[in-house]
Order: sequence, then structure tokens, then C-alpha cells
Amino acid sequence: MGKHSSQQISYWEARRRRRDLRNRAKARQPGRWQSYTWPKFVTFFLIGIIAGCAVGYHAKAIAKFGAEVYLSFKSKQWQPSGAEKKEVAEALTPLSSDPDESVNTLILGSDQGSNKNEAGWCRSDVMMLVCLHERDKRAVVISIPRDTRMERAGKKADKINAAHSYGGPSGAIDAVKSLLGVDVHHYISMNFNGFKQIINAIGGVPIHLKNPINDPHAGYLPAGNLLLDGEQALVIVRSRKLPGGDIDRIQSQQAFLKALMHKAETMKDVWKAKQLVDIIASTCQMDYTAGQLTNLAEELRDFQVAGVQFVTVPGVAKNIGGVSYYVPNMPAIAELAVEIKRDTSVSPELMARLQAPDTRRVEELYEPNADVVTVLAGSRSVAWTVPTVAQQLRLLGHEKVFEGQAQQVHNRTTIIYRKEAKKNCEEVKNSVPEFANADVIENDDIAGGYNSPVVVVLGAGFATPNLVSIYGRLMKPTLDFQNLGRRVKSFS
Repeated sequence: MGKHSSQQISYWEARRRRRDLRNRAKARQPGRWQSYTWPKFVTFFLIGIIAGCAVGYHAKAIAKFGAEVYLSFKSKQWQPSGAEKKEVAEALTPLSSDPDESVNTLILGSDQGSNKNEAGWCRSDVMMLVCLHERDKRAVVISIPRDTRMERAGKKADKINAAHSYGGPSGAIDAVKSLLGVDVHHYISMNFNGFKQIINAIGGVPIHLKNPINDPHAGYLPAGNLLLDGEQALVIVRSRKLPGGDIDRIQSQQAFLKALMHKAETMKDVWKAKQLVDIIASTCQMDYTAGQLTNLAEELRDFQVAGVQFVTVPGVAKNIGGVSYYVPNMPAIAELAVEIKRDTSVSPELMARLQAPDTRRVEELYEPNADVVTVLAGSRSVAWTVPTVAQQLRLLGHEKVFEGQAQQVHNRTTIIYRKEAKKNCEEVKNSVPEFANADVIENDDIAGGYNSPVVVVLGAGFATPNLVSIYGRLMKPTLDFQNLGRRVKSFS
């Protein structure tokens, strides 16, 4: 026994010693953090990483699912119901599973609300058939003049815009199918109020207006570069007091639609998209389901406006029995239908025959440094050189080249540019040998007036080689043996 074995200790001392012994024993054992919390933390951390990767990998699918769920709640607001839903379903053509066929959607702009206290269906103010080839990312937009003469079985002839007034969407769908001989798979109908709200929601649409609009029915807009709000945009698409009547009006609508598409390309704001969905749901009517809309949005993700062709139903304006009509050219329409059904595109030959003289007053507004060149004849004696010079600039790779007549006579060839387009101007001057002695002027007002960062005015006496010689000149660097193995710029 130890020397302290016979020593007496108090009860409280004994409790303290036992407590110390227990604490020492615990210190030698793994703690709760080590034995339980740390493995649990690692497990949750790994699960979090795996889940995060899964969400990231499937983010597009999750976003699409979320959009579809939100749209499904809104779809009841825009879809037709009751007897109308049945009539629309019977008028529309079921979609084909053939990937080579286009998806055709009829866009109707209703003038409901233009007359006070009106009720029921009204005439359609805008009619466009959008034929979209989703896989190959191309489309044809066919504009139908509202005064197009339409023959009705057993009834007297009427204007095609009346089809919506007596038959609603299904009546308009049947009329368009009968006129064009092209299937209609979907429709979207929008009234003036919805149109204005959508334009305001996206922050307006930039356009260039060549001449002022002063229409007592539609409204007034000054000439120049404008950022249109909803009310002003309505003036563009509705104004009819024009030299070419309905055709000029359609050209304005097409130019505005193109500018709107370019604006839509730049929109990436999710909340803005939600706002647009809410506006569309409350002001538009269509047969699209939530799933079809999300699939369409997915297909159009990389769609470029350059892949869209705009055409107008061919025909002539005539006064018949004291009524102004647009009489369609049925043989030309048949050609158009064949090409759209075959390839969802219009051949350059047919496009040239379908296009009316260019009297556009509304143009897409180009950025000050955009690759856009306008070639003008400085006098009538050099008007023949404009198409050749313009084609040469296109072969050199310039995105957009326009042709026209200068407002004043120019004796010397002059290149006018906006200050932001100085580099573009230098490239144009240096790429065409005939421009070597041209005067170069920086003038934002003149270039901006033509809605073109670079304007080339061909002076009196300007001469240019023919296109055959120009082709040879452009190909020469490519065929030169000294350039073998070296990349040179040529035309495409």
C-alpha cells in the first residue's frame, strides 16, 4: 500500500477526483467533432458540390422547365376557349413531323379600340404570315395588303381584312390559306394596346425616318433618327396617307419589324422577358401552348435577322365599282407558294420580280460605326456606275451597301463619313482604285441624313471598269504565285 493509503479524504474531494479522472479519459478519446460532425460536414460538402454541378449542367433544362411552368399559368389568358377554340383548331393545319417543312404562323394586328364603343370582331389592320424553318434558322415573312380583293363562294367579293370581322381568327386563317395556298399552323392576334405596351416595355425601337409623317388618322412624326415609343410606333405601322398607299405602308411595317427584331436580339434581361410575357398574356390571343412557346424560344436561340426574307403578296391596286382594291397576281402567288413549300426561301429571281419600287421612308437605324455604305450618283450621267460600284463593295465584304441618287449635283467624287466611321471610310477609299483622288469629308449631319456611316457620291465623269474586270482584279492576289501559302483577302 502507498504511503497515502490510510489518508482520509472528504466526500467532496472524492467527487472532485472522480470528475478529474473522467475528464482525462474524455481527453484521450476522439471528440464529437472528430467522430461525428467532421464526417457529416464532409458528406454535406460533397453532396453540395455534386448537386451544384448537376444544377449547372442542367441549368438550361431547369430554366426551360421553370419558364414552361410560368407560361402554363399564363396560357389560359391567351388561348381561345369554347366554340372559338374549336373553330380555330379546325381552321389550323396540324404540324407535320417532317423537319424539312416550315412552321407557319399568321400574325394579325387588330384595329379593335380605334373606334369607340365597338364590340365583337373587327377588321384586321395587319396581316403577315411568318414561315419559319426552325432547323436551318431561316424564315420568310409574307405581308398581305389589307385591301387585297378576296372572292367568297356564293357571296360578293370583299377585302381580306374583313375576314376577321365576320369570322374572327378562324375566318382570317381560312382567308389566308385560300389566298396563298400555304398551310397555317399557328396564329397570334394582337390589339393596339398590347402593341404599344410591348414597345414601351423593351425601351423603344430605333428607326430612321426619311420624310415626316403627317396622317390625320395615324398621327405625326418628324423626319430623322428616332427612338419610337409605343404610341409613335403605332403611327409608323398604321399610316396610310402615302403615295404608294398600302404597299408603302407594308414597306414601313417590314422595316419597323426588322428594327424590332434587331432590338430583340440584344435583350438578355430575364425580368424584362417576364414582363413581356405578362403583357402578351393580357393583350394577345394565340393557340400556342406553354410547351410550344418554350420549344420555339429554344429553337430561335441563335436565329439571325439576316436569315429573314420579307416579301409582299404580288398584285396591283385597282378601283372596282367605286371601291379601292389590291388585286392579287395569282400565278405569281402560286410560284411563291411552291418555293416556300419546297425550301422556306424565295429565289433571287422571284424576289426581284416580287419587289415593288423602293419607296421606303422607314429604315432600320444603323449605329454610327456600322459597316454600312451608301453609293450615290452625283449626276445623271454616272447613274449607270452606281450598281457596279455597289456590287464591288459587296464583293469586298461590306455587310450592307445601298444605292441611290444624290440630292445635289457633285462634280467631284466625294466620300462623306461620320467621325465614328473614319476607319471604315479609309477601308472603302483604299479598296477601290477609282476612289484614289476622291475628296474625303467628315460630316455627321450629311452621313446621318442618309442613315449611312459612309456615303460615296460618284462625281460627274466618274468611270469604273465592268464587273468582269473587277472580278479579275479581286482574284489576282489569290492567283499570284508569290502569295502561295499566305492568306490574302479576296471576295466571297
